[in-house]
Amino acid sequence: MSIVPFKQAKFIKSAVKSKDYPDLYTEDGKVMIEVAVAGRSNVGKSSLLNDLFGTRRLVKTSSTPGKTQIINFFTLDEQIGFVDLPGYGYAKVPLTVRKQWGPMVEAYFKNRPSLKLLLLLFDIRRVPNQDDLHMVEWAHYFDLPLILVFTKVDKVKQNEKAANTKKILKAFNVDNLHYVHYSVTKKIGRENLIKKISDELEGYDTA
Repeated sequence: MSIVPFKQAKFIKSAVKSKDYPDLYTEDGKVMIEVAVAGRSNVGKSSLLNDLFGTRRLVKTSSTPGKTQIINFFTLDEQIGFVDLPGYGYAKVPLTVRKQWGPMVEAYFKNRPSLKLLLLLFDIRRVPNQDDLHMVEWAHYFDLPLILVFTKVDKVKQNEKAANTKKILKAFNVDNLHYVHYSVTKKIGRENLIKKISDELEGYDTA
């Protein structure tokens, strides 16, 4: 696919059920390749997406983790679809809502053939839990390339960053897992992540 400048992002719509997903097409009428973005509800997903898109408020942030339990669709430069999946794992979200998360996300993975890449955001200060491991298992099951994005790297010292990275990668137990260190506040990682996304999508073409 052609080079994407990561300059012009648009919010398209929110959806819960597959029948409500938008049909996303490039300017020349081809189906857009999609990148899904997942992570725990307090991982800083909205802030990172705004930074990646070069915007300030396009992706709405919430002071209450886990509040948003819908799938949000965006387009970038009229060439790529970005899909913000609802955050998972926040204990204060009602159990009924938490139970809806798995089927909602699984249905998206099953019913969206244009999905070609998953970004899994992970706070570098944490250790993977079962929800995180399940997300990696889903990526493997659906044969999705995966990039692990370590967020909030400005919160740890350099030696902690290296040690935590090694520990987390070992816990995920995935060979050759691509990863990026990212900090929105310190402006770390954006160009590296853009390059890795571009490299992963290079072999695909819109159809």
